[in-house]
Amino acid sequence: MDGGQANPCWLILLARKSTATTAKRDHLLSWASLLNVIAMRIVLLASALIVTVSATAQARLGETPDQLVARYGQPLNEVDQKPDGAKIPLARVSFQKGGFEITVTITNGLSVQEIFKKLNGEPITVPEARILLNANAQGLEWNAPRQTSDALIWTRDDNAVAQLSSDGSMIIRSRELAVQEAVAKHLEQRPTLEGF
Repeated sequence: MDGGQANPCWLILLARKSTATTAKRDHLLSWASLLNVIAMRIVLLASALIVTVSATAQARLGETPDQLVARYGQPLNEVDQKPDGAKIPLARVSFQKGGFEITVTITNGLSVQEIFKKLNGEPITVPEARILLNANAQGLEWNAPRQTSDALIWTRDDNAVAQLSSDGSMIIRSRELAVQEAVAKHLEQRPTLEGF
């Protein structure tokens, strides 16, 4: 063998080793790609499931009783909550749809509060809560949530409040209910000469 030429046996061995290494690397890359595709599909399916389930349980603040019945079907029960001396006439109507129990408070013919609970007892997740908040934004933005010892609480500039409780339920209260309660409380505390 002269010094200017490479040994052809070594070149053949190097080529075989390089081909085997490339095949192993390609095989591993194809498995990694397949696992990534499967993981992405699982994430997409889970997201679609959350959106689908949550979308079926979206009462909206400000809806009329007829709109609620159109959305959910006939209510499970209705309770008039105007006991003697109550300052605000309220009615509570309960529905079940899409794996949720939805209890709606109605006053002056409009939905002013919704309480959402999963029928299977699982807690409502933060992503599901955000879907419910977006459905009940009424053209306004919810502020970032603040954490308390037993709940996450969102507010809007119009005094609407939403609370994701540690018991797994979600409560969304409208500005109208907050105003009515504030007026009732003010009237209750105002001195009166009635009965003198």
